[in-house]
Amino acid sequence: MCRRLCVALLLLCMVACQAGVIRPTHSQTRLLEAGLSSFWFASERSSQQTTAIASTTGGVVYRSPTASHFSSNSGSTAAQRSIYYNVTTPDGSVVQRQAIPGSAYMEFDETLDDIMRRFDVPGLAVTITRNGEPVFVRSYGYADREKEALVSDQSLFRIASLSKPITSVGILKLIQEGKMTLADKVFGAEGILAEEFPEPFADPNMALITVYHLLTHTSGLTNSGGDPMLAGNAATAREIIAEQLLNRVLEHQPGSTSVYSNLGYSILGRVIEKVTGKPYPDYIQEEILTPAKVFGMRMAGDSIEQQAHNEVKYYQPEYNPYSYNMARMDAHGGWLSSTGDLMRFMALIDRNPAIPDLIGDNLLQATYLGGDTWTHYGSLPGTTAVLSRVNDEYSFVVLANTRYNRSPNRIADEVSDALKQKILSMESWPTEAEQLAAND
Repeated sequence: MCRRLCVALLLLCMVACQAGVIRPTHSQTRLLEAGLSSFWFASERSSQQTTAIASTTGGVVYRSPTASHFSSNSGSTAAQRSIYYNVTTPDGSVVQRQAIPGSAYMEFDETLDDIMRRFDVPGLAVTITRNGEPVFVRSYGYADREKEALVSDQSLFRIASLSKPITSVGILKLIQEGKMTLADKVFGAEGILAEEFPEPFADPNMALITVYHLLTHTSGLTNSGGDPMLAGNAATAREIIAEQLLNRVLEHQPGSTSVYSNLGYSILGRVIEKVTGKPYPDYIQEEILTPAKVFGMRMAGDSIEQQAHNEVKYYQPEYNPYSYNMARMDAHGGWLSSTGDLMRFMALIDRNPAIPDLIGDNLLQATYLGGDTWTHYGSLPGTTAVLSRVNDEYSFVVLANTRYNRSPNRIADEVSDALKQKILSMESWPTEAEQLAAND
């Protein structure tokens, strides 16, 4: 009985993975995924796109084909079926419109419809921006299948690890204001959190961990034995951090190796609280989101009963999406957002001069946010989320209310690859008036 329970708990932690990114080189984006895998490498050269994933649990490395190899031949089937997208009317209601063959967005509609059908995605929302302005805002399918409620551009989704860029910007703003530095120690006698988490620690090297190490997933904290932030629901984030400091030995010297860590970003949330004297969500709302005119983002609830207004319902046949302590995930995975709000946040960090950034380029360059192109995934049972800086002009976000659990990043991979290809092939975009006319 005990052995079966342990195996069940281990599997639960593995399937509750959250994907993320560390800083890419100019020719390569490096994404890290907690739980099932730790690293994802994708060449930006279209002629040589492959993926490689290293398991954090068994050290297994495998290579998988890109999305183009997964895709079915949807061209003929798409021509034989009607495709619908959702439109918000002037009175605030959401209705379906049929995609018109030959329209400027038909290829986008066909591709996204095909992915939704193949992976049984109930609802999907997409926003693409060019120089900070939206050029494609589309939603498809259902926010709640049972109630036949449609997804809209105002629908809120759990964004899982897309919470990490938000936390990163919170930290970088405090550094920009001179309230801390990247080199500041976090624990130990000289640490920001010295009073909250006093020594001794199981590993004296904990006192070497800096703010920069946590931002870049190089602290030495790993998920060996399971992700502590996803184990059980009773303990608070602070209790988990204290327990890890007292009982965990670092697997790598701080600064030496990149290994994705939800715990590391939870610690950054506590750093923000210590330096500002405010709860983490309050600081982010007041100092990061409000300046970007982002008013809809908020912390996620655990249950359907705690669902926010306009929040979608989450679907995952294998696991219960409502079995997690979302408030505890705050700084590493607890936010809700619409695609529009995430794009308004993105404009603060995309290094496009059309809309001034909140953070200076020198600090953005210290993280993956300084890469020529970068993509960050978020993943939980019932959640697929993608935030991508395609190049100096384009960015996009995709949110869905399920994931393909046998390969948790597969929907994200396919949508991301397809959108990048189609964005870069667009010679011109319809004007706002033309888009509105097409919706009538």
